[in-house]
Amino acid sequence: MKKIILFFFVSMAAMHSFAQDGKKSNVIKLNPLGALFGSANFSFEHALNDNSSISVNPSLGFLKSSEFKYSTYGLGAQYRYYFKGEAPKGVYTAAGVGYSFGSAKYTLDNSTSSVSGFNGEALFGKQWIWGSGFVLDLNGGVQYVNLKFKATSGAFALYEPLSGILPSLNLSLGYNF
Repeated sequence: MKKIILFFFVSMAAMHSFAQDGKKSNVIKLNPLGALFGSANFSFEHALNDNSSISVNPSLGFLKSSEFKYSTYGLGAQYRYYFKGEAPKGVYTAAGVGYSFGSAKYTLDNSTSSVSGFNGEALFGKQWIWGSGFVLDLNGGVQYVNLKFKATSGAFALYEPLSGILPSLNLSLGYNF
């Protein structure tokens, strides 16, 4: 976890060194809807030029039911191409990848397992930036998720973790600087 946090801050500092003249080319965002469904997603986006940007996306996953509990940490990256507007504002298409790892516990038989996996996504969206710096980002698309349990005995031998092609919908709020 310390390595992920360090990587995030080093990446933010490196991206800030490429700042464009007279433009606020950085955006930091949080996806509040993700937290309702067990995933806290953060994002730091930096405009590379008028039409493209990159972002670093750390995440925390958490879910607890009466029988199952998991927690994950992840780090992702995304490239955006803005074809209407000027990065980081306007209509865009995006592609991203990520990696997650963590632990899972099945409380009925007290079995545990580590969990890890990757995801890839293709999105289409629009990001609005107001004069105050407030940012609203809406996007949707598809994602491929492939998570694996390490344990091969107990409850984790019977259950498959989340894998497959799924829809992706995001609403993020943030600040442009």
